[in-house]
Amino acid sequence: MHAGYLPVDPKHHGALFFWHFASKYTSDKPRTVIWFNGGPGSSSLIGAWAEIGPFRFQDENTIIENNGSWHMFVNLLFVDQPVGTGFSYIDMGALIHELDEMANHFVSFLDRYIEVFPELLQNDIYLAGESFAGQYIPYIAKEILTKRSKLKLRGLLIGNGWIDPVTIYESYLPFAVANNLVKNNSVLYNDISNQLRICQRALSKEVHVFEEECYLIMNQILSDGAMNNH
Repeated sequence: MHAGYLPVDPKHHGALFFWHFASKYTSDKPRTVIWFNGGPGSSSLIGAWAEIGPFRFQDENTIIENNGSWHMFVNLLFVDQPVGTGFSYIDMGALIHELDEMANHFVSFLDRYIEVFPELLQNDIYLAGESFAGQYIPYIAKEILTKRSKLKLRGLLIGNGWIDPVTIYESYLPFAVANNLVKNNSVLYNDISNQLRICQRALSKEVHVFEEECYLIMNQILSDGAMNNH
């Protein structure tokens, strides 16, 4: 296990924080999963401590092993990115705003990581993550392939990916009906359908990362669906 910082934007004192966990058991070939949480701006240490990492906090003073950790047969590399996320940092006013900038920073990080840990070149690499990582991962993969990196990129794993807001918001109600959270043609169903139309009108004007009118759809399902199945 090792952790630290690697520079990605020396001009603005930008560096990314990483935490690496070696695989517990030997497998047929070395593999490394690089994990991203979403946000944008969510620390990947959420993934390390609450999802796929080797440890859990039992309480504020006690750490226990996570028997479901992915590190049993693969190396895990958690990175707080983009700059300004979690323990990663950059000068005030120098935060990035575009995905291609993010990808460029991350490939710069990988180049420096390889200088320190050249054994990564012998690993099959998988980019994995959730939520807004559905945006990060394709851009990073493209940047790796475009720059003809020596890394052996073998696959992408995206769970609950935030890829297309329009499609995602429109999927909430059918999913809720299919899983008996909302009854078809109920009062709640009609209320959510109306909220979806409001959301669609908002998205037709301009798509934002966070759209209040659209967020209310999930709120209604969570607050009224399971408890008050109309």
